[in-house]
Amino acid sequence: MTRTAWSRFVLRESVLVPLLLLGVAAGGGFRSGVTDGAWRFLPPAPMSLVLGLLLVGVLVRTGVLAPWTLLGPHRSGLGNANGAMLMVTLLLASAQVFTALSPESGLLQVLASVFFLLLLINTLAAQPTRARAMQSLGVVLLSSFVLKYVVLDALYAPEGSFARKVVTTLLEGVSLGALGYTSHGTATAYVAFTVVLAYLFALVLLPGDDTPITTTNLTTASGARLVRRDPDDR
Repeated sequence: MTRTAWSRFVLRESVLVPLLLLGVAAGGGFRSGVTDGAWRFLPPAPMSLVLGLLLVGVLVRTGVLAPWTLLGPHRSGLGNANGAMLMVTLLLASAQVFTALSPESGLLQVLASVFFLLLLINTLAAQPTRARAMQSLGVVLLSSFVLKYVVLDALYAPEGSFARKVVTTLLEGVSLGALGYTSHGTATAYVAFTVVLAYLFALVLLPGDDTPITTTNLTTASGARLVRRDPDDR
């Protein structure tokens, strides 16, 4: 790998990916009022942090993320600090993705949390390939976005039709109580959609099992010397 390619790799790891993940962490908690348009930001709930930690575990197990390329004795102190910062921002961003896609309270929040929990546990056990894991994650996140911001927001809109109010009343009757869902302003849906796309793009940029760089030895004579990793050595 040339010095230019190495510089691009460092720029991606230390600037581009952390900025994307920080944007996801901030946008995941964004909410706008459906009537007054007031803005507010939600911190990650404890369950979102648990789901975020499980998602990071899924990313490592499926080869989307190779943490040994970010942390280890082969890296300098500054490099390890940068790798640790990226891991922390990845965890926070993963938690906030679930915050963005889950209802804030009520029975629907519990159902969404259980669904995501079972899905992540099943993925950890199945251990799909990196490509299949990314495809599955993209389908799940986008489907959850449609369910929350298209279907549920339409059903619970304040100006909803009589038929929609009948449907929501029937749903609450079947669930033996109020579902506790609150609709959101249009800006919330736009931000959440951007958050999902930015998160998936950041995952594509993460150093995975197919990253050829595992160690970097810097010497004053040779500059940067990259050691490639055998793809079969796992």
